[in-house]
Amino acid sequence: MAEGKTERFQVVVLDDYEGMAAQVPAFGKLQARADITVMRERLGTSEELGRALKEANAVLLMRERSKFGDEQLSLAPALKLISQTGQAIPHLDLPAATRRRVAVAVTPNDSGISTVELTWGLIFALLRHIPEVDRRMRQESWPAVAGNTLEGKTIGVIGLGRIGRQIARIAQAFRTRVLATGKTLTDERAREAGAERVSLTTLLKESDIVTLHAPLRPETRGLIGEKELALMKPGAILINTSRGPIVSEKALLQALEKGRLGGAGLDVYDEEPLPMEHPLRRLNNVVLLSHRGYAAVEILRERYELAMGNILNFLDGKPTNLINPEVLT
Repeated sequence: MAEGKTERFQVVVLDDYEGMAAQVPAFGKLQARADITVMRERLGTSEELGRALKEANAVLLMRERSKFGDEQLSLAPALKLISQTGQAIPHLDLPAATRRRVAVAVTPNDSGISTVELTWGLIFALLRHIPEVDRRMRQESWPAVAGNTLEGKTIGVIGLGRIGRQIARIAQAFRTRVLATGKTLTDERAREAGAERVSLTTLLKESDIVTLHAPLRPETRGLIGEKELALMKPGAILINTSRGPIVSEKALLQALEKGRLGGAGLDVYDEEPLPMEHPLRRLNNVVLLSHRGYAAVEILRERYELAMGNILNFLDGKPTNLINPEVLT
């Protein structure tokens, strides 16, 4: 598509919480050819979103931060392109975008290392009670809180894909036993990652630490519920840096409140941002993060650079990485 001669192309960047969008080289290139509006705060109402999108020709979405269904699309009558960072689009109504002839471009997945690192951070935070000791160091002289070592424990990895494989391999350095399960996992792939393939039931019964790395699909929604949590060892910990709805939030709350689990490290939730009044915020045996798995400086800059590159290519009439190219025919 060619740029208009009298009116500038209008680009809206939604939910740039960290203020990274303007820091990448492609921002300057795009700014020379279009007007860019960057929204740092979440737009909570349709009225706010409608004002932001009224004249937008392109919208840049940071992964799943912004729900973009038919209602949101209706607020952007001039929209021609959605440039989405990453490839996961559960928040985006692709058929609705296609019906409205809005092209959708995505960017390649990264290596997942930022989520791998954060997962290990949560594991150690819970095992060694790091957040609790840090808080108490500001309240008392010398907190006497004993933690647990990782060596000799059993780690259960649910989902041995792009991220789960790296978790399993790193676990070898700590001399742990690694169990893994997954719908398509084979014994050979498990061995390559230093893990033993077992059933979900066996993994839950024998693991001291259970960490989730499965994608959110109809068959994985509610995968860990009351029955599955009851199978876990008393005092075991659960880590979820995948997607909130994979775990039944109600069942997890009950297990934590009753002390059935030793703790949970959570980066994802059913509703994001997590409401301030949510009961998880009141528990002392959880470590809560704000979906920081991918939100490292290096990853955010890379994603914004690639997503803005898709917009520049669209302006050049050479669209790239479209997942609904039929809208242009």
